[in-house]
Amino acid sequence: MVKIIIKDIKVWFGKTQALKDISLEIPEKNVTSIIGPSGCGKSTLLRCINRMNDLIPEAKVEGEIFIDGKNIYDPDVNVFELRKMVGMVFQKPNPFPKSIYENIAYGLRIHGTKDKKTISETVEKALRDANLWDEVKDKLFESAFSLSGGQQQRLCIARAIAIKPEVILMDEPASALDPIATTHLERLIAKLQQDYTIIIVTHNIQQAARISAYTAFLYLGELIEFDHTEKIFTMPKNKRTEEYISGRFS
Repeated sequence: MVKIIIKDIKVWFGKTQALKDISLEIPEKNVTSIIGPSGCGKSTLLRCINRMNDLIPEAKVEGEIFIDGKNIYDPDVNVFELRKMVGMVFQKPNPFPKSIYENIAYGLRIHGTKDKKTISETVEKALRDANLWDEVKDKLFESAFSLSGGQQQRLCIARAIAIKPEVILMDEPASALDPIATTHLERLIAKLQQDYTIIIVTHNIQQAARISAYTAFLYLGELIEFDHTEKIFTMPKNKRTEEYISGRFS
């Protein structure tokens, strides 16, 4: 079942066009990877899905993005509620300068949860769902900065899922992690796709092949190809896709 329909999305930063007529349909409760060389528009496309580009003064977005049939660029859309539904995990772990517990509890309170028991139960569930509970349960009130990079990134994922989003966007979530932490993260992503629609931007095409069911290849702001990941990697339809996947891209 389709969760997100991206239709004729164009983005400019000032006079520079970053995305050109991007259209694709993203199925629910799967992992979709967006790959392509640096500067091709991957992160820009990702930020269109929760309207983070709205925060950039010179950005202009045209086109439509439907989530469950609703265009998120309609004037009546509450962007605060949209970003609750569409969580985001950034390239570098960005925990709040608070305790491990408060990193999750703080967001719950902002979104209206006041009951202490409910907050504590939700914090524990989010940490369990992020495969982090057993590592931090005895130090919940220590600084989040005491955690390793991989643990911090899983904490950021726990923080995102605690407010029950439907979609999770991940922008190069493993780029600052070592191979072991990356493996932990990829296992977590595989588990989370049972409950969430996940879209991940990655420079690592091997990672895309490992974790995603669908892959979109962008080049110079254009969508070159979108298909099942297995087809993209074994039988790409476009020569540029084949060259990029095989490392012969220039």
